Amino acid sequence: MGFHIVNIENGILKKDYVESFEELAFIDFITKDSIIYQGEEHWKPIKISDSKKYEHFSKGWFRAGIQAQELFKEQAIENGFILEELNQDQNSFKLYTSNAEKKSIKRGDFLIRNYANIEIDIKCRGFKKTNGNHYFDFKCEDAIKHLNMMSFTNTPILIAVYENVNDKPVSENIYFFSIKELLSSSLETHFRKGIGKCYKIPISFTQKGFEFIDKIYKEHLGLKEKSYSVAEKRIKHPNAYSKWSVEDDEKLEVLFCEGKTVKELSKFFGRNNGAIRSRIEKLELKEKYGS
Repeated sequence: MGFHIVNIENGILKKDYVESFEELAFIDFITKDSIIYQGEEHWKPIKISDSKKYEHFSKGWFRAGIQAQELFKEQAIENGFILEELNQDQNSFKLYTSNAEKKSIKRGDFLIRNYANIEIDIKCRGFKKTNGNHYFDFKCEDAIKHLNMMSFTNTPILIAVYENVNDKPVSENIYFFSIKELLSSSLETHFRKGIGKCYKIPISFTQKGFEFIDKIYKEHLGLKEKSYSVAEKRIKHPNAYSKWSVEDDEKLEVLFCEGKTVKELSKFFGRNNGAIRSRIEKLELKEKYGS
């Protein structure tokens, strides 16, 4: 293990590598601002602008997209979904392209294994406002590619969109819509420079929260929503529809501050996940303590 020496001069990365401590004495571009780190020779530093693999990490929208995917994984697990992450490398993609009948296709980010392998693509978008209504853009080309994928996998494809605020996904602002519903809609489109033709998707077209996945799952299997009585719901959640007491609210606040998940809180209070999230929102716990 040797030493890497790194300087950046006029925006240009200058680097060298030596095997021993003594050889550092023969590097004549070392200054007090140089960076030296110990490592293997193949651990070479890379300037972001010179790397196709890493250059997007300098862009806030790209980092927000990766953060949104990680956030989705956490929240999906809390809500009882079993995810399989889809590889986006070329070798993994060949299995799909060889069966795509020369159509352009696009893969999502995850399959939900315990919900009929529904495919989810995660986005993080800045919301815009027009005529008092909030909306975000979605590329028409991507919608067609998803539809082509769906046509031979016979699996619903959903888009999950987090609101992007200051290049960060807002954890409580996740909105879902299905590719099938999008392409059968009459939503307005417009052209964005550098991106192309996009749908203007109003928030009213989407559904907020993970319950949408269950709805699409039941539709896909041809299942009807069963109407449960309070007594039936209390078999699984003993306190379903019970009024929250002051003591309950105080305990919820304490446990929330301790970092308990929605799933853990659901079990503790004997209420379903939706009831817990609603109470957290009503008490403004995320605003008070952060998510």
